[in-house]
Amino acid sequence: MADDAEDPWGFLAKRPSARADSSSDATSPSDVTGSSDVIEPSSRREQRAHGEFRASMTSTSLKRRAWPMALCLALVSVAGFLTEAVAATQIVARAGAPALFIVYPLGGLGLILLALLQFKYVDRHARLKVLRVATLGYAVAFIVALILLGAGLVPVLAMALIYLMGDQLNFLVPLLIWSLAGDEFNVAEGRKIFGWIVAWTYGGQLAGLGIATVSPPLLDAVSVPLPVLLVIDPIVCIFIALWLPRMLRGSSAAQGVAGSETLRQAVAGARDFIDGVPVWRSLLVGSILTFVGGMTVFLSFMVGEDEIIGADAGRLQMFFAGVMLASLVVCLLLQAFAAERMLERLGIPGVLSILPVATIIGGMLLVAGLITGSLVLVGLGLASWFIPRWSIDENARRAALALVPDERRTRVSFVVDLLPVSLGLVIAGPLAAIGWAVGQLWLVPALAALVTIGALPAMRNVRAGWEDSLLNWRLRRRKQNRTLNLGDE
Repeated sequence: MADDAEDPWGFLAKRPSARADSSSDATSPSDVTGSSDVIEPSSRREQRAHGEFRASMTSTSLKRRAWPMALCLALVSVAGFLTEAVAATQIVARAGAPALFIVYPLGGLGLILLALLQFKYVDRHARLKVLRVATLGYAVAFIVALILLGAGLVPVLAMALIYLMGDQLNFLVPLLIWSLAGDEFNVAEGRKIFGWIVAWTYGGQLAGLGIATVSPPLLDAVSVPLPVLLVIDPIVCIFIALWLPRMLRGSSAAQGVAGSETLRQAVAGARDFIDGVPVWRSLLVGSILTFVGGMTVFLSFMVGEDEIIGADAGRLQMFFAGVMLASLVVCLLLQAFAAERMLERLGIPGVLSILPVATIIGGMLLVAGLITGSLVLVGLGLASWFIPRWSIDENARRAALALVPDERRTRVSFVVDLLPVSLGLVIAGPLAAIGWAVGQLWLVPALAALVTIGALPAMRNVRAGWEDSLLNWRLRRRKQNRTLNLGDE
């Protein structure tokens, strides 16, 4: 650890392997006796093997293996958060906030469709191949949309397409990269390195939101339109598709788990796990209701921002990105000083129960903000949802999914992580349209809070049954991972 403090990038330096270190150990039997034929006692061999395992789990060693995935997650965060800030405010400025009531459900349906296309392959084929195909596909789609936008052909539709793909980039690609991390690191290693990987995503999010916040006046000064920032999307996708498979070539992440399955079999495998572990079924229900409320909170923010600021794309983008940037700073502080202690004190189910409560509070703040016309309250409403969503809740979800066996983890993650987001997008649009149609904008966040209240009983069931669920045979891990985990303990 001292070496890391002196040189934070020291993990990139080439170092001798644990095996080489052990072979040169001055206390080895062959060195002491002067003969290489001495048979080492079995107890000593076990100690040596355990020591090599310990050496492989040093901070520097783990970081050296993890940094390609961490860098790609950071780049995805830059592109995804920048795209969300630019594209959403461009849509509102060009067509008004009600346009998002249509774009949001389309985004949710698109996420479900692409998830189904990937679903049957992601846990049965080499994940690097799936990742390469997905990111190159996104790159082509982004390039086509940017050409349409640059040519002035249906610009609102082109911007909506970019926004939808940015959403998918933000959700689907990180799921694939986290699956690679789950293949590369066992449970004990994951406990030590996953927080470090998450820190890189925060860095990417900060960079993306920082660019979105400061770019409007800078680009306006040189007469460059704001949508030019969106060229970062295909660049990031092409880089990940070409570079990450090269960096992880030969690793465990480059291998598939087993043979091909039909889509029905793949879906049935995930459903069997969710149905067979009742706590996860309650978690899914609670997550769906929470994300319906959370996505409606986001739409409420966009409605309030448009109502108070008006159709000025630069000002809309600066306020939107500024609120998210400030929220992300709070996320970083939570991650550094409180997240781990909260997870230890409250446990995974306790931390997962925080987001529904925060979403209800956010809805109430937005109700007050829309009634009084206060940008401060509107911003605080979004922050109440955003801060726990991208900090403590994300940590708890990653920790919960680490309990799922490797061969099912990504498919279960698609269901527990992606399905709530997708359904939240689909349902939030019509909910927000109700408030808009009756001319009472405060009703939109009120409906968000009301829906989220329904998640509280489900999360109470999760807390009550979590400990018993850990004994369920469906959570049994592969023998190798279980042995390594016990050795670490």
